[in-house]
Amino acid sequence: MTGRKQRKALARWEGDVRVWAHETAKDLVMAMVTGQPTPATPYGIGVVLEPGERVWAECPARFLQERPVRVPPGRGWLPPIRPWLVTSERIIGRLGDDRLYSWRWSQFVGCRVELGYPAETVALDLQDGPGVVWIGPGTAPLAVAAVCRLHGPEALVLHVGLAHLRQAG
Repeated sequence: MTGRKQRKALARWEGDVRVWAHETAKDLVMAMVTGQPTPATPYGIGVVLEPGERVWAECPARFLQERPVRVPPGRGWLPPIRPWLVTSERIIGRLGDDRLYSWRWSQFVGCRVELGYPAETVALDLQDGPGVVWIGPGTAPLAVAAVCRLHGPEALVLHVGLAHLRQAG
């Protein structure tokens, strides 16, 4: 596949993921408010849920640690996109070493959310260390969960970072 075809295929995939993520995020808002289950499961990531823990979504996203990422000129390297499980209690995923990494909502003291293309980012500030960041077109459900858990359900309709979800069409 030529470079141009690869770029077009990637752009098409990103567009499809963005549409899926925004629809899933909107559905997640309704599920969170009504207490209804979502279709996501923990099985793809291999997570054992704790009693009372609810699966909210599985998001394809790039994971970054909150520190500057050096990208050599002309390289354009980014970490791979991996699935992250978002639950009522935590965010869980596997990195390159195939181990589970998990953060509990109670560990976070703040968040920055931006769903406007191309800056689709969820940055969460940890109490006792560097923050963590997820980027990419699949981050919308994670953004909804973070805003709700860290700012409360009323923030779902007020948070500026979720404005793209509230737009018609």
